[in-house]
Amino acid sequence: MQDGAAVAAAADASTAPGFLRVRTLWKRNALPWALVAPVAALVAIGVLFPLGYIAVLGSYDYSPYLGRAARYVALSNYRALLSDAAFWSALGASAIWVIGSVVPQFLLGLGMALVLNETFRGRGLVRTIILAPWAVSGVVTGFIWLWLFDGTIGVLNDLLMKAGVIDAPMPWGIYESTTWLMVLVANAWRGAPFFAIVILAALQSIDPALYEAAAIDGGSRWQKFRFVTWPLIFNAVVISTLLRALWTFNFIDLLWTMTRGGPAGATTTLPIYIFDVVYQKGEFGYGAALSVVLCLLLIAFSACYWQLNRMGRAS
Repeated sequence: MQDGAAVAAAADASTAPGFLRVRTLWKRNALPWALVAPVAALVAIGVLFPLGYIAVLGSYDYSPYLGRAARYVALSNYRALLSDAAFWSALGASAIWVIGSVVPQFLLGLGMALVLNETFRGRGLVRTIILAPWAVSGVVTGFIWLWLFDGTIGVLNDLLMKAGVIDAPMPWGIYESTTWLMVLVANAWRGAPFFAIVILAALQSIDPALYEAAAIDGGSRWQKFRFVTWPLIFNAVVISTLLRALWTFNFIDLLWTMTRGGPAGATTTLPIYIFDVVYQKGEFGYGAALSVVLCLLLIAFSACYWQLNRMGRAS
């Protein structure tokens, strides 16, 4: 009898207004934080702490390779950065690298996605073949295209000479313009499948009834793309171009494999310059300051790009 009374009392307590209020507050406020806490701790340890350490190190003159102890110099590294011609040259090379990579990658990826969205025999095999370059690492891609562009045994030179376009093998990696062409073609080959994957997924989410309605209204193929397809894939395009621009800006593997920043520093982007400053020259403090500036540039670019696209959608 007493056990039954205790059970009934516990049930009444669990349904009391005060208990229900506490449980509701726990679910609304404390439980989400408890679930997020482990991930937040990992982010703090793996991201925020290194960022904070680099930000502090950027205010020191620290060159352990040269046997110099860390010396606090405040903002001297950042003032030196403003007058560093190599920094501005690397920043310009980074702009060429990002724009020259992302624009052709997007256009090629959009074209591939539109083709792969159609129904034809062997579509699955074609999708597999087209998307394969995305699975190849940057180092392997660099070696593949180095062989293709080789001035002595390269396949491209052989084809161009047989076609009568050139009379002698072209040393692609000697001149600045041809070197940029070489690395941008290689990066377009590797990066275009990423856009194809993202845009194809967006295309397949579009209701076919919208195209049927456009056809009934007499819409041409271009009008269907302009007024039906493009608005519905626009968000995917914005996200994919932003991600690809950030990734490309930070890429070092393909460029380093193909050019090592040459010729004469023409393809030395900001990440390659930071790598050279830190690991070749041993200037850890100045390299940290460059890394802070790189991080701020990427944050500013992301914010501006996102805001411009919001304004475009609103208009």
